[in-house]
Amino acid sequence: MKIAIYIGQLGVGGAEGQVILLARGLRARGHDVLLVSEEGRTSAVPYDLLPNLTTVPHRPRRARHRALKETLAAARADVLHCQLTAANLWGAAAGRRAGIGVIIISFLSTDPWKRWYHRAADRYAARRATAILANSQRVAEYYRRLLGKDGEKIRVIYNGVDTRRFDGARFAAARAAIRTDELHVPAGATVIINVANLHPVKNHALLLRALAQIHAGLNAAARPYLVLIGEGPEKKNIVGEAGQLGLLPYLRLLGAVRDVEKYLAAADVFALSSDAEGFSNALLEAMASSLACVATDVGGNAEALGPGAGIVTPPRDHEAFAAGLDGLLKKENAREKLGAEARRRAVDLFGVRRMVGETEAWYRRLCNAE
Repeated sequence: MKIAIYIGQLGVGGAEGQVILLARGLRARGHDVLLVSEEGRTSAVPYDLLPNLTTVPHRPRRARHRALKETLAAARADVLHCQLTAANLWGAAAGRRAGIGVIIISFLSTDPWKRWYHRAADRYAARRATAILANSQRVAEYYRRLLGKDGEKIRVIYNGVDTRRFDGARFAAARAAIRTDELHVPAGATVIINVANLHPVKNHALLLRALAQIHAGLNAAARPYLVLIGEGPEKKNIVGEAGQLGLLPYLRLLGAVRDVEKYLAAADVFALSSDAEGFSNALLEAMASSLACVATDVGGNAEALGPGAGIVTPPRDHEAFAAGLDGLLKKENAREKLGAEARRRAVDLFGVRRMVGETEAWYRRLCNAE
């Protein structure tokens, strides 16, 4: 098949990472894959996919639409798969005009930031789409209610994770050195890690308040450390709040890193305090790394963890989040048990091969039904 995947930007992010995994997987299965993104917004495209990449203008919008339509018409793709809100809108419109028979749009979070006009754009794109991808049952349920009859087009395919890359056992020999030499954590201390862009929806403030609550009941030597991986506009606020709570000596801000897997392997507990998610890649990567996880009950977090691979707490409840973290920090056996089950679920249910295979089979059915 000839498959075009359109996403507005290919920087560091969960949806972007899934696009890269999908493109590589489809290409490995012999498909002709074209990645379409926007000029000046492709900083995280790996070298092996550069030959598959073409760009269209980001602004002005009329030029973007014209270039996108021309690019898609020239590609003569069997399938156009659009990713995220803007790409859904522009891709659905341009794909129709380019004569592509199968147009898929994607909803990857419940997106609480959206205004009425975003929802109107979602409905417009859904009417013009052949099919709609959602990455969790919770996201699918939300958009089925929003889209009415067009919600019947939704298919759920869970994200995939590279379980070989994110295998904590790879770093067993180096774990102690990573903790002391790179994270500057004393021997014997426990480490909580969070991997997320520093945006308000990730609610790092909840995580900091939970950590402060845990610290209040411990002497200085027994207090856990917190490692944050990611960049974003909330960095200044996070540092400020950490200072007010007395947490700065225990906080490690690493920014954006390419080898996140080794830091996951060096941690004891993974914490995800978001107010909204779709199907968190960071959570899947932590699970594959055999980490015990505490996550808020948003998006597909509970679907990923299942009944025995982690702790799920109500969103925006720092006391419940603190209780979940504290219980795991104090019980190494519980951490190991949850981490082993998390790894098993990641390998058995959420591998990249499964995600690519389900998506490929879906494409074929849609093309055959055209």
